[in-house]
Amino acid sequence: MSDKREKLSILQTLTVSNLKEICEKNNLKGYSGTKKELAKFMVDNLEISLEELKDICNVYLIDKLLGKIRDCRDHFLNKRVTIRCRDKNSLIVDVGGHRVIINNLGKEDFSYMCDDKCADYLYQVKRGSTPFCKHYAAAIAQLIYEKEVSPKDKINYMEGQVLEELLQVVNQRKRDEGEEITHRDIEGDLEKLNTDFLDIARQNRTLARKKYHDEPENVFEDLVNRAFLLLDFDTIPQRSAHGWDIILIAGRAVHPYFIVVECKTAAEGIYNYLVKKQDYLYTLKNYCLDLFKDKLIGAYKGYAKYMVLVAPDFPVETEGCCRKFKDITGFQLSFLPVPVLLKLVNRYRETPILNHDWIEPFFQKERVISEKDVEEIFEHAEREIDLLAERLCAKLRERFNQFSQISGDAAFIKLDMNVVSSVLEEIISEISELVIPERRGIVDYINIEHDYYEIWERILKRLGKEFVNILKETSFSQVKNTELKEDLLKMLKVK
Repeated sequence: MSDKREKLSILQTLTVSNLKEICEKNNLKGYSGTKKELAKFMVDNLEISLEELKDICNVYLIDKLLGKIRDCRDHFLNKRVTIRCRDKNSLIVDVGGHRVIINNLGKEDFSYMCDDKCADYLYQVKRGSTPFCKHYAAAIAQLIYEKEVSPKDKINYMEGQVLEELLQVVNQRKRDEGEEITHRDIEGDLEKLNTDFLDIARQNRTLARKKYHDEPENVFEDLVNRAFLLLDFDTIPQRSAHGWDIILIAGRAVHPYFIVVECKTAAEGIYNYLVKKQDYLYTLKNYCLDLFKDKLIGAYKGYAKYMVLVAPDFPVETEGCCRKFKDITGFQLSFLPVPVLLKLVNRYRETPILNHDWIEPFFQKERVISEKDVEEIFEHAEREIDLLAERLCAKLRERFNQFSQISGDAAFIKLDMNVVSSVLEEIISEISELVIPERRGIVDYINIEHDYYEIWERILKRLGKEFVNILKETSFSQVKNTELKEDLLKMLKVK
């Protein structure tokens, strides 16, 4: 095969977007937009060797494979993968309604098939654009997770960066299920957000490709998800091109709620599509109702209340959509610019005093949310902490005043364990924002919100100070003799 024919063959494995990017980097202009003609144009005009072209295309191929690994996350992490047959030389795996058949894994005569419902397999794998589809990646992840296959063994198409990415997905599942406990990379995620968030939101493809090996739209969704994880929401992200991007779960609120999140990039820095095309509201309605709320059962339906669009920024005119959206869905729609979300995340990590109840008004704005709203939500939280601490201190003082009158002497306030238990129960009943009571069989539990450690610190300091004040006041009061003194007085017959 001549160099020109081989170059053409290699270029045709790339997408039109990839080809245009190569042209831009090499200052080629005047090319046709169709893939076939564009590839021919590049063969005739691109002044790079065959080996250099292979290296460039290999980078795009690896990025494409990394994308397949990320695309498999929805199936694997949401437990939609089942191994049906574990024959020595043949594996049959069901992946989200698709069937993957793998023959002779790790051997020279390896082959695999995905069913005809898989567009990736039909139009990319069969045509040689990519070696595997996302369903194959999900199947391999499940095999590794169930220890049917070791990552140290040869796994066809899985090596280097691609294997590392797949193992990250497997390890994520282990963390989700409590099999592995690792520290959160809070500082690393904050650095990514502060450095890249706005650039990615504005479709910086060079940054997305070079640093994250993915399209900016996908990277943006991931960064938005990381931002809400840093706000201590539970999240369910999905990479599907059809439907919502992220579900936020405020499960630690007294009355839990769900938020549907849609992520939008905009090269010009302002997402104004809704102003131009208000019919898009019906697509968003489909995301909230058909693809989410209508699939929920029982009380969970009532938790689905809010939708948030996240983008670089929004025109004020967008706010006119909120009332109409609520009329057709029942959801409150708000718009969250990236700089505002970034401010919220940084403020929260500096002072983590927002719980799921106190942050809820932030998502009830039904307009473009501003940086002023961030400050107001923290002021609201400060007031709530003060009120909660005052309530608890008053309750503690009230109960101890009762006990000191009944069982106090010159040295002690005597409390039996039943009394101590009742005091704790009363205090716990006052802090529903921070604990969730639970009953299993005949045993009562309380679930302490560990993410609210800063709130706990402030309240416990106030309670501790109040407790010390109560002891101090009692110490200075005129109280009855101790039992030991009374015994001695009786023995010594001192009058």
